[in-house]
Amino acid sequence: MDWDKEAVKIVEEIPRPPMIAHFAKMDAVRRAKKKNEPRVTVETARETERGYEQALGKEAVELMRRMARGEDAGLPDEFFIDEPEELYSIELCPAKYGASTMEKRENMRRLLTPLRNRLKEHGITQIIMDKAQTSIMSHHMLRIGLTGCPNACFSPYFQDFAILGVYQVGVKAEACTHCNTCVAYCTAKAISLGEKGPVIDYKKCIKCSGCVEQCEEGVFFTEKEGYKVAIGGTGARHPRIARTVAEFTDMEGVLKILENAIKILKDTPVEGRVISFHELVDRYGIDAFKI
Repeated sequence: MDWDKEAVKIVEEIPRPPMIAHFAKMDAVRRAKKKNEPRVTVETARETERGYEQALGKEAVELMRRMARGEDAGLPDEFFIDEPEELYSIELCPAKYGASTMEKRENMRRLLTPLRNRLKEHGITQIIMDKAQTSIMSHHMLRIGLTGCPNACFSPYFQDFAILGVYQVGVKAEACTHCNTCVAYCTAKAISLGEKGPVIDYKKCIKCSGCVEQCEEGVFFTEKEGYKVAIGGTGARHPRIARTVAEFTDMEGVLKILENAIKILKDTPVEGRVISFHELVDRYGIDAFKI
């Protein structure tokens, strides 16, 4: 598809995390085709830009603009630590590059150093080395996924150990203007508008706090931050999704669940090949990992 020269520049400069950088041009083409236009115009490029601003949030977009200008974006050093000498990896969601609110980045950041310290204190690398029956390969790694929210946009449920930031949301109904933005935004269909304002169905709510970000009137607020924990995911020869151990726990709860998992791994005898967390879940049941 042809492009207006200025449209190319606009789309190339849209702030977004590196892992989705190539999607912007595809999105612009999608929008042009939807309007039956033979080329990507400046107008369509601006629509694409506004779409990503809405999807990523104003705070995240401004942070990534600062990064693009070469300014210090203030992203935590903890997000960029490399540990090639360890047999574990901690994969972070796009919040690593600013694609989230400060609240969600901080919820990730505060856990990272205690998480790394606990893994080292319990000698996870040596445990894995002791149990290895072949040359050390990538499949020996303990893979941990950490996300800022439960939207889980990089599939932490396929990791050995998944940690997802979750947020208990409250409502100040008196501030509601009945604009319906929250209802339209909530893909979990957990919000409805009553006479006095929004009502949250907490059985449907996934605790992503997207409503807090979307509402410009301050109707929604975070009452409590925490983490959801799941164990036993894998994308290997027998793919499976990690099973939930805790729907909502604090930092110490995450670390205690991790300790339980490491102890179970250490105490389980080797039977001719590497032992994975998903095999431990199959053998002992998910309740064995709870605190």
